[in-house]
Amino acid sequence: MDPAPLLDRVTDDEGLTAGLDEAEATLLVAALSSRVRALATGTTDAARARRQTEELCRLARQIARAAVSLRDGGEPAARAAAAQAGLRWPAGAKTAGDVVRRLLGALDRTPA
Repeated sequence: MDPAPLLDRVTDDEGLTAGLDEAEATLLVAALSSRVRALATGTTDAARARRQTEELCRLARQIARAAVSLRDGGEPAARAAAAQAGLRWPAGAKTAGDVVRRLLGALDRTPA
């Protein structure tokens, strides 16, 4: 299926990058876009692809929230944000960029 409408959904979601530095935002959007392209390539079911894209965007917003929490409230706040989202805290994450990079694997948990 054509990934363009799904990619538009990603680029229109300002909540994905709210509070992130440019490098962190770029990394998150690039990883999310890559996964959206892959799911679009693997299906002809547009409704399913939209649902999966919504789930990926939700997870990406949670990753961003954990990263911003680290910068704004320190590690305890970031750990709480990650736990609330069901994300496992990335061991050794010292910066918001580390959090984004190390939590990107959560985007691979897209439900069927």
